[in-house]
Amino acid sequence: MTRDARLARLSRDHHHALTLALRIQRELATAEPREASALVRDVLRYWDEAMTPHLIVEARALLPLLAAKQEGGLALAGRAQREHRELTDLAAEVRGSNVATRAGILVRFGAALSAHIRWEERELMEWAQAHLAPVDLDVVARAVADSLPAQAVPCPVPHLA
Repeated sequence: MTRDARLARLSRDHHHALTLALRIQRELATAEPREASALVRDVLRYWDEAMTPHLIVEARALLPLLAAKQEGGLALAGRAQREHRELTDLAAEVRGSNVATRAGILVRFGAALSAHIRWEERELMEWAQAHLAPVDLDVVARAVADSLPAQAVPCPVPHLA
């Protein structure tokens, strides 16, 4: 299904987050310590600059509208909140990790991020688009416009030598 224009900006963020998850998967296995440190810095900077504001918009604007729909929306909103908390906790673990534990935590973060984004795009966003009233989608679009930059923050590019 084509994404409603009022949800498209969130979907563009999802695309960049998936790119980051793929970067983690591809780069971490062969990264030298310096490259792994650069990847961690990129992940945390992207988390702070792009993903945290994105999650806040979803939590404040989209999820309450879904939860108010009861039937399927409440379950979707609950799952999204749980997964947002898990990602936030994993990002904090990455931030606090040392060289010995960093790779394992980063792999878990990347896998959780990829799974969450794919689920949001395939299920949550599809359900929202099909079940939320136009006025509700307008609320989400206003929150996005008021809280996020006009263009999605792109995933940082690799620093491989």
